[in-house]
Amino acid sequence: MPRLERKDEHIIYSMHKLPNRADFSDIHFVHNCLPDRDHNEVSLDTFYMGRTFRSPFFINAITGGTNLALRVNAHLAEVARKNRLPMAVGSQMVALENKSAEASFKIVRKINPKGVIWANIGSYAEPDMVHRAVKMIRADGVQIHLNIPQELIMNEGDSQFKGMIERIRRIKNEIEVPVIVKEVGFGIAGEQARILIDSNVDAIDIGGKGGTNFLTIESKRTGLKISRELESWGIPTAISLLEVVAVARDKADLIASGGMYKAIDIAKALAIGAKAVGMAGLPVYLLIKKGRTALEDYITKVERELRLIMTMNGVTSVSELQQVPLVITGFTAEWMQRRGLDLSNYAQRSRINYTKKNVSDRI
Repeated sequence: MPRLERKDEHIIYSMHKLPNRADFSDIHFVHNCLPDRDHNEVSLDTFYMGRTFRSPFFINAITGGTNLALRVNAHLAEVARKNRLPMAVGSQMVALENKSAEASFKIVRKINPKGVIWANIGSYAEPDMVHRAVKMIRADGVQIHLNIPQELIMNEGDSQFKGMIERIRRIKNEIEVPVIVKEVGFGIAGEQARILIDSNVDAIDIGGKGGTNFLTIESKRTGLKISRELESWGIPTAISLLEVVAVARDKADLIASGGMYKAIDIAKALAIGAKAVGMAGLPVYLLIKKGRTALEDYITKVERELRLIMTMNGVTSVSELQQVPLVITGFTAEWMQRRGLDLSNYAQRSRINYTKKNVSDRI
């Protein structure tokens, strides 16, 4: 069963080294030496897709379909349950084709019966397939994933993409749970974000270039050599987020993923405008290499550091963090300038909006 074999191979090849990190080095906070906030006031609560979550983190779509995937999903579901984090399962197409693979997805709901769990299936899916995927795990939402470069390089991959936009529109119209459209590591540009917004999707997960590289993984898996230039295909996570925020703010909830596992990068993504941050490669890496306790300790550490960063910015909430000044430089600024997007509003954001009751107007 090629699809089943591929699931385990994706995990195995992704374990060869620590996952790549998104490049947010062109995004800079402006230190606030007069925060006028107590550290114990800081809350990580964030609101998106009609719910309030205690943290902006969630475990993003990874795997399913095999015995190895079942064990991975079981441990991730336990971590999600204990830390009250949403979790997305991997592509469920394998279970729609082969009923015996359902257990590796259903285990997530079994272990975390009251948690927020999102189904996952590709943009090739018709609404009835999406219904089945949602019903399989009693999902609270569904991710429709986009992975065109990966499909093109796979020997067994798809190369027919006509009708994708119309299918997404029909899925949104016919599915009873929120619909998230997500990339898997190649980023989303402003033009395509507009199309998704016009399709009324509930959330957009940019899935930028910077984390797990499926072109590299598929090249190793299939033995098909590709050029270094092609291997670097995609829109970097920070740039993709800026592009999508420019057209989608307040029209769809934005999710940042693609190498997002350092607290400082997560804070920057939230400050740019993301409502949530998805992590996939690193949780699996830590789980397999070091065990579940190491993954839980990592989540605690990142949340602690995020609270420190928010305090140093003089804010106590994610919404306030989205009002702090950001200076954007280098290649990122040049890209945005060439794309006709003005970044000056980020650098000129005023803290007065939320400190005026405590700070003199003379400052």
